[in-house]
Amino acid sequence: MKNWNELDNSTFFSKIFTYPVEIGKISLFSLRIENDQSCINLNFDISEFPDNLPEKWKNQGYNMCRVGISCNNIEHLKILNIPKHEELIVKINVDDNYHTFEAISENASIKFNAKFIKLSGPNVYMNAASNHHFKTTIITTHEN
Repeated sequence: MKNWNELDNSTFFSKIFTYPVEIGKISLFSLRIENDQSCINLNFDISEFPDNLPEKWKNQGYNMCRVGISCNNIEHLKILNIPKHEELIVKINVDDNYHTFEAISENASIKFNAKFIKLSGPNVYMNAASNHHFKTTIITTHEN
């Protein structure tokens, strides 16, 4: 799988991004594991910013885009360290009936298989210059 737009539930995402957004660098915001439902939810910022904002989002000073994924029927979960203040490189592969998810940085990794991966969001917000968590995130926009 190459683009976030290919995931289930990406209709709104594909409306505010008029081009395919490549799966790649993220800044992880949260990771939640629900063992009663075999579910993992990740929320993260991507380096791309939407080029087709809804009216209520325009001229508000927003400069970051946060999306999430809900992953169900988890198998083979492996987490090495908790990534803090660093970018992870994400890869999602689809084999037979499962998605293989990998998010890897220099010091941490999150890997698992999921039966389903669904996109949630996106949402936009204003990142203050003093917020060190996303210091290395670079905003890019797609130019036609």
